[in-house]
Amino acid sequence: MQLEELEELWKTDSIISEYDLTKEALKIPQLHSKYYKLYIREKILLLKYKADYKKLKMEKYEFLTNPTEEGFDKGWKLPPQGKILKTELSTFLDGDSDLINTELKLGVQEEKVFFLKSIIDTINTRNFIIKNMIEDRKFMNGG
Repeated sequence: MQLEELEELWKTDSIISEYDLTKEALKIPQLHSKYYKLYIREKILLLKYKADYKKLKMEKYEFLTNPTEEGFDKGWKLPPQGKILKTELSTFLDGDSDLINTELKLGVQEEKVFFLKSIIDTINTRNFIIKNMIEDRKFMNGG
């Protein structure tokens, strides 16, 4: 699921109808279940992306220190000077486009997980929000 899709979904689900607070209170477990399922799925995907990144980084490291035909078959190239000194290795890994793209993918996934976690935290406080709305109504009606 794209981050934008999550934002739109939450934009709709975050609305609390002040006309039927009982119904809104009853929706809390459903919302929690819905977003917790999404959270778990996205969290698992984040773990996979982290593992993929580590694996790719190791493969790139091995290729740069000991080039193989397999790496060339993947379309990887050595820098123009050929063999890289160990002191320069981290610079080449930091600038590798495959690693950068994987890091960006990982960053977006981390944001999705963080966003879903904040939604769940908000859902967990929804009881208090609804209670405060009810108390405010009582106060405004002189009760």
